[in-house]
Amino acid sequence: MHQNDSVQRNGQQQSHAAQRRSILTTTRLVVTTWLPEDVDALHDLHSDPLTMRWVRKGRPETRSETQDLLATYRREQQARGWTKWRVADAGSGQLVGRAGFGVSGDGRELGYTLSRQRWGQGLATEVARALVQWHQDTAPEVPLAAIAAVDNVASQRVLDKAGFTPSGTITHNGMACVHYAWRQPLALDG
Repeated sequence: MHQNDSVQRNGQQQSHAAQRRSILTTTRLVVTTWLPEDVDALHDLHSDPLTMRWVRKGRPETRSETQDLLATYRREQQARGWTKWRVADAGSGQLVGRAGFGVSGDGRELGYTLSRQRWGQGLATEVARALVQWHQDTAPEVPLAAIAAVDNVASQRVLDKAGFTPSGTITHNGMACVHYAWRQPLALDG
């Protein structure tokens, strides 16, 4: 059955279409759940070599890999209520990246990836701060961490602005990374 299919039950039509849910909004962004039809927009993000050099395997991904990742995000959302979500421009609704949480030991790990065309606009800091606040509102007792490649200075600055403190170095997906721990409640006005 396709997403727009419906069935007749007890004389009423019931839709089986997946519904996008808003997780949070910021001044310029809206963070939402994924729909199956988001695969092409996510693949556009994940097929850019510069965007992907610090992310996942450090290389552009195939459409099949992106499709598998999207399915994983949808399963995680269903099973635990959080994942790395779709990040869209609040005005146009166009996908500008993905951001949210993965598992890190007994806690969560903040992660974000934005379209190269949107770099340098403060959006990573905006979404990182909003996600830290969401984490504190939903699971303040759960440890929160993040990582950034040693050479990814821009991402390290974002994590500092979002309230994280470097806590050592690790190797992640074959890359040397700085490990960060979240340090304090945020004042989101600065």
